[in-house]
Amino acid sequence: MSEIKKISDMIDMNLLQSIQDNCSKAMGIGAVTVDYKGNPITRYSGFTEHCMKVREVQGFSELCAQCDAHGGLHSAITGQPYIYRCHANLVDFAVPLIINGTYMGAVLGGQVKVCEEEAEQLEYILPQQSNWRKHEQISRLYDKMDTVSYEKVEAAVHILRDIIVTMTENETGKKMLATLEEKDKQLSEERAARSELELVLREQENDAMGRSAELRYFFYVMNIITRLAYEEKAERTEQVAYDFADVTRYTLGTTKKISTLGEELNYIESLLRIQKVWVGDKLDFHISVPTGYMTIPCPFMLMQPIAETVLDGFGEKSDASFHLEIYGEEEGDYFLLQICCSGGIKSLDEWVHMLSTPKDGSKSLYAINNSLQHVFGTEYGVSVGSRDDRQRGIVIRIRLPLEKRGLF
Repeated sequence: MSEIKKISDMIDMNLLQSIQDNCSKAMGIGAVTVDYKGNPITRYSGFTEHCMKVREVQGFSELCAQCDAHGGLHSAITGQPYIYRCHANLVDFAVPLIINGTYMGAVLGGQVKVCEEEAEQLEYILPQQSNWRKHEQISRLYDKMDTVSYEKVEAAVHILRDIIVTMTENETGKKMLATLEEKDKQLSEERAARSELELVLREQENDAMGRSAELRYFFYVMNIITRLAYEEKAERTEQVAYDFADVTRYTLGTTKKISTLGEELNYIESLLRIQKVWVGDKLDFHISVPTGYMTIPCPFMLMQPIAETVLDGFGEKSDASFHLEIYGEEEGDYFLLQICCSGGIKSLDEWVHMLSTPKDGSKSLYAINNSLQHVFGTEYGVSVGSRDDRQRGIVIRIRLPLEKRGLF
């Protein structure tokens, strides 16, 4: 019990049980978490009828416990997941639970039949036993089990490993953060005269640590989605998951105020790809800015209010088609980025009004234009006008400081 308490001190056991249950359902495997002695510390998840019955029969249940213990021990020694065959010729695996460099236990899973040709590459964790075949009910339940591919077992192991690593790092970070916050509170009481600047810096530091912990949860869930989409050959879902993760990583994973043109274009391209999956051929876009201009500096999230305004109201229920072309060129001592829209929802007058009218928030068109001029000078900024070819639509022009590096 003391060891279980140590594990629960480091991670949320309810969260561990929930993750174990959900992974078992999603992957079609049995699973249980054990401590370093091999004792279960969670409830069984998705155990097969065959394995539940085997563990009820004296003589066989002891062999199951030995397989669990040996599998966990092997993963502890190597520090890596271990896939093996149990005494009853099923494929199992052990994923080590390592916290702060210490082996605390393992997540054991599997209980699946793999075709003999694929299973031959795996070693038996204990000498193979066939006595269970003489037990009529156990033998019948074994024969009822479906056969799965070894590739599916490997995929399940990889997903569980990534989840466990992320969860332990995140939970440990939360515990450490709580300890730091408690000590910081005591220090604050002792040093009431601390300067306002020090307070601001500490709040920013704590906020960044908290945001990092939350993002880890987000990305491990996105990792599961992309892996499952890959296995199920859902290519569009897989691409949307990757694009959404990139957008989130860029918008929430940084505190910088100055970005680059390349990063901003990658951001808007991901947004447009997600929108195109949703509306299909009604949206067409093309980005053609030479590589040599990608290091040009620009305010962080410069493209966000522009993208929101461009796509506002353009969804699956809209019958209109929409074409967007983004290109850039040198103009004297400046770089001119142009976003040419046809079939847009907003009129030119509406764009001009939004660009010239103050609005609450730092992400309005007015605010982002002021920010660009404040950082680089009044000769830079955002303007909106009619298309040069007199076609329906507008052109958004963004003037940036010219800074080229590398080849075109």
